[in-house]
Amino acid sequence: MVWGENDMTITGGTMRTNISRKMKLLLATCVAGGIAFSTPAIAESEPDPVVVTGDSFAGNYLAARIAATDKDTENAAIFFRKALEIDPENANLKLQGFLNYISNGDFSEGIIIGNELSQGGNPPEIVNLILAVEDLRKKSWANAERRLNKKWRSALDRLMAGIVTGWVKLGQGKADEALKTVDALKGPAWFDLFVQYHGGLIALASGNNKGAIKRLDAAFNNRAGGQAATETYMRSLGALAQAYWKDGNKAKALEMVEEGLKRAPQSPIFERKKENIAADKAPGFSPLFAQRGAAEVFLNLGTAVDKEGGEQFARIYMQLAKVLSGNDDVITAQLAQIYDKQGMLVRANNLFGTIPDTSPLYKIARLERALNLDELEELTQAREELDALVKDAPDDLVAHLSYGAVLARHEKYGEAAEIYSRIIARLKTPKRYHWNLFYRQGIAYERTKQWPKAEAAFKKALELYPNHPNVLNYLGYSWVDMDINLQEGLDMIRKAVELRPADGYIIDSLGWAYFKLGRYQEAVVQMERAVELRPGDPTINDHLGDTYWRAKRYLEATFQWRHALDLDPPEADVQRIEDKLEDGLDAVIEKELAAKKKLDKG
Repeated sequence: MVWGENDMTITGGTMRTNISRKMKLLLATCVAGGIAFSTPAIAESEPDPVVVTGDSFAGNYLAARIAATDKDTENAAIFFRKALEIDPENANLKLQGFLNYISNGDFSEGIIIGNELSQGGNPPEIVNLILAVEDLRKKSWANAERRLNKKWRSALDRLMAGIVTGWVKLGQGKADEALKTVDALKGPAWFDLFVQYHGGLIALASGNNKGAIKRLDAAFNNRAGGQAATETYMRSLGALAQAYWKDGNKAKALEMVEEGLKRAPQSPIFERKKENIAADKAPGFSPLFAQRGAAEVFLNLGTAVDKEGGEQFARIYMQLAKVLSGNDDVITAQLAQIYDKQGMLVRANNLFGTIPDTSPLYKIARLERALNLDELEELTQAREELDALVKDAPDDLVAHLSYGAVLARHEKYGEAAEIYSRIIARLKTPKRYHWNLFYRQGIAYERTKQWPKAEAAFKKALELYPNHPNVLNYLGYSWVDMDINLQEGLDMIRKAVELRPADGYIIDSLGWAYFKLGRYQEAVVQMERAVELRPGDPTINDHLGDTYWRAKRYLEATFQWRHALDLDPPEADVQRIEDKLEDGLDAVIEKELAAKKKLDKG
């Protein structure tokens, strides 16, 4: 079985660690009031600096392009500066340098080049947008409005410019015009949530509480939009709570906060809002003036496009949000998260370190820093920070799950089990979202050969979250592997496959279960499906080789084993695969059984 949710892999009766960077699997389901922590691509370290000798234009330009491609905007900025010194009139080079400076946070330097591009006539749309941000920052309302009043080609740019124009009009004291500008925006269905949300914010900022409630309530009821833009939807809940509070309806304000906690349990932002209401204070919400409202536009759309293919613009939008908002913790944390996802862990930690201990995001920032330190191999410092975190917050689910995942990464499963058990002991009534805690406790117990405890933990996870595919997969496979509860275990794995029919890892589990049960032809069918879905996974390819061997398809078996070796399998598996290529699967298993008997005899 391969358990492939970035966590652990069981392979042929053994388990190897396969935890992706920072174990973000456990944070993917925690949306902290608009800050979504998602699993990033693996990035092993900060980008290596690009070294160029000499003062040639070609050399510096090439170095800048390479660094920019690697998202290393710091080094790219250095080489763009050098190239521009050599060829200062190159418009294409200016545009590339301009975008890189903005993405790197060198806003003032970027604006200088942006103005040069604008003076050259007919600048690209992105230049107009960013120069409008500078006008907005300086409260040059008329200039900002002039730059934004264009025929924008893309729907996204049209939406962005339209809502920012609404905030510009609010800055001029024209609240009614601001709302009309936002309401006039027409486009695809995904426009609606952003229009409803920002219309509500503009009404709230202008003191029109009832108008704000009407608009923000429409956003709250826009569930389809909420699924497409989760972070913006969650922030609309916070804004609606604030609007109800300002309108004197404290009960409805609390209801919205509770709704936020229902959707994002233990969200520090919504927990803080709940604490504020309990202390008879306003829940609190940031965008109540023009610049911060415009920053919110870039925050919302930056998080919406922050996926494969949109990372560059997500980073630019978040830099613009930061320029307009100053030291807003939500925006600072989101920009740090983008650095994190792009593998710039030191820069991410520098930003996380600026979030003060008075912020509801402080604990999350500390946790992110600790996980980055672990990834940077600053293990002692990371461990000290994680120890302090769980000590300071003994009921913090995310901190304990994260610490346990770090320990598992270093194969310290016994200590991980202790961390999980510590917080479980404090749970009065476990909720559905605690399934993951029991699930990971089960894995830790299984790895330390405490099967009765592991089995109980897995069953508790299923009690809290019936039919969760990961738990069904793990428990079902474990039973089959131990030759107990065979039919029930096989049924569990089949159910997991039914729930996730395109999950190559779970399908591999089904194939491996058939293999363990001696049903080799069925095993081949499932293993071939798994390899088709996960062609680059060495373990699944190795499993397919084993099933081919048992099905007496020896030539195909050796091909798969060689292919598995080419895919860089875990070091512990390399020798076993080489032995199978040399002697065949039967001889390897016979040798392993003999070694086990010898060990059992002492």
